[in-house]
Amino acid sequence: MHRRKFIQNMALLSLMSPFIKLNASTNKKIVVVGAGIIGASIAYELSNLGIKTILIDKYKAGSGTSGSSFNWINATYPKKPYSYNYIAQLGLKAFKDIQNDLNYDIQWNGSLEWANSKESQKELIDEVNKLMRYQTFTKHKIINHNKANILESNLNFRDNINIVHSEDDGVIDTNEFIKLLIDRINFNGSQVIEECEYKNIKYTNNTISSIITSKGEIAANQIVFACGIDTNKIFNKKLLKSPEPGIIIKSKPHKKIINKIIYGPGIHLYQQKDGRVIIGEQGLLERNDINKFSDYPSQFDSKLMENKYVNKIISIGKTFFNEIESLDINEVKIGWRPIPLDEKPIIGRLNYDKNIYIATMHSGITLGPIVGKLVAKELTQNKELSILDGFRPGRFL
Repeated sequence: MHRRKFIQNMALLSLMSPFIKLNASTNKKIVVVGAGIIGASIAYELSNLGIKTILIDKYKAGSGTSGSSFNWINATYPKKPYSYNYIAQLGLKAFKDIQNDLNYDIQWNGSLEWANSKESQKELIDEVNKLMRYQTFTKHKIINHNKANILESNLNFRDNINIVHSEDDGVIDTNEFIKLLIDRINFNGSQVIEECEYKNIKYTNNTISSIITSKGEIAANQIVFACGIDTNKIFNKKLLKSPEPGIIIKSKPHKKIINKIIYGPGIHLYQQKDGRVIIGEQGLLERNDINKFSDYPSQFDSKLMENKYVNKIISIGKTFFNEIESLDINEVKIGWRPIPLDEKPIIGRLNYDKNIYIATMHSGITLGPIVGKLVAKELTQNKELSILDGFRPGRFL
């Protein structure tokens, strides 16, 4: 696929105009299960097309993985192969479109990433060089510590001469973004039902007629499951690895000290428009502590364990960012990431029932708006878009 193909796909997505409403089937009744960023984006796009849509969540909208995310929008090197990276590139474009529609300001400040050990640093640069050989890729530069210090004067990059500057990356406040999506869904005449748990599907004459929920029966002839870490449970089949926990720390509003997304050794952080600093980590939680959790909690069940990890994160952070000790911690959460078995998105209709659709993935923040757009197109026009061919659930189900 070349840049010309990238432009053609952009043109294809631009066909998702209000005029399609005139051609949408009026008898479609679609229920979307899961009101994280993926489910909310799908319901938003469907409601924009005039499709009667009901979005349900067993808790509050955005209270699952999306609400405990680092909120990073990117198409960086970890997203492999190219087909996965490419859809993430389209995701950045979709965010820029939707931010205008929702009048929502996204921080497109880019990111800086580096490692301390020579081995990790070499691996990082090798991966970025592979990315930059793709047919299309987001803007990246390799800069030295002097240039990095111009961008981030409060950080200590030591004498590193290979710092990755990903210029196109952005961040959002996911909970705020989901609320805007839900406001639009309701405005369009569709419905959002919170604290409504999916139970089962009801068939009439071998065709879906409704779903059974904790709040009663909801008429439907198509169902979209965007239920993240609950996917294995709903389908009674192992489609995802065991969810991976990550700690997210939020500070109280603080003076401006960070400009970009910082992916430093051991932790990553950025500062929101309101001054709050968001800090994330990967791999710090010890297996013995993870085994003490039940039902994937969003918070630590003891202050002792919470403080243990907050102190560990601050200790790592101050090796390159002294100001981290001046932050007033306001909230500590645990996010549980849904990771498909092959680490690629699962998007599409089930082979055994074309009226059941699944949309589950890691990188849900980056992919939310583009997946919403593509899924809505497939559901309303009964198409299968070739761009999603590598992500179909048929490889598992």
